[in-house]
Amino acid sequence: MKRLLVAALIAAAVAVPAASAAPPVMHSGQLVVAFGDPAVGFAAGTVRGSKIVNPKGYEVDVATLIAKQLGVAPTWIYTPWTSLFAPGVKKFDVSFQEATITAQRKKTVDFTSSYFDANQGVLLSKSAPAPKSLADLAKLQTCAQADTTGLDYIKTKLHPSKQPLVYQTTTAAFTAVQINRCQALVLDTPIVASQKKAKPGAYGPVGGQIITHEQYGAVLQKGSKLTPEINAVIKNLWADGTISKLQKKWFNLDFSKLPNLK
Repeated sequence: MKRLLVAALIAAAVAVPAASAAPPVMHSGQLVVAFGDPAVGFAAGTVRGSKIVNPKGYEVDVATLIAKQLGVAPTWIYTPWTSLFAPGVKKFDVSFQEATITAQRKKTVDFTSSYFDANQGVLLSKSAPAPKSLADLAKLQTCAQADTTGLDYIKTKLHPSKQPLVYQTTTAAFTAVQINRCQALVLDTPIVASQKKAKPGAYGPVGGQIITHEQYGAVLQKGSKLTPEINAVIKNLWADGTISKLQKKWFNLDFSKLPNLK
């Protein structure tokens, strides 16, 4: 009887640490979350050096809930889009930058399961004629952000009559549209629609969307042990309706009302 009791106590002692094992984060008790350039509705805050102060947005709320479920506190940092998919050691645990999951990108980084589904959108300058079709769009001076699926679409599928202008940041791309250097910015629909809503007088209309059925995944170090743990949280956030509530909170836009360019 005594031996059985001792065995039971040992088994219990072994089981407790396993049940309360800390998540495999870079720094104990912290989830280092990276954001990139400000994106209306998704994530925006004050950048001070490599830190981001008081970020707010849909991705910030999702990251906060993930950290809470993992039992750690979120820490916010900035990392540029242009280095997001570069191979090598990351300075963050996870990064939310409206990054579309692609096979090419998955060669160098891990992606979580989708936390947002989107298509490509077209933001027009004030002087640009509204395209009725993809053929009309191809006649305009297009632009895109570097290393985006929008730029890839322009180059591989749209084949415009003029060479697309390429910008390193979304801020530079939006400025180009505002000053009419670029007539049509091809970028994710929720990003351009939210920017137009935030600054309605700065641009022409959102001229439509291109159905591409893209999914945003958060980015992690290739082979990160944290990936399945975050995936489990995201799955629950979809299942209990939290994702839908947060999208309505931060966007409240009906993208289905935009014309589809074919």
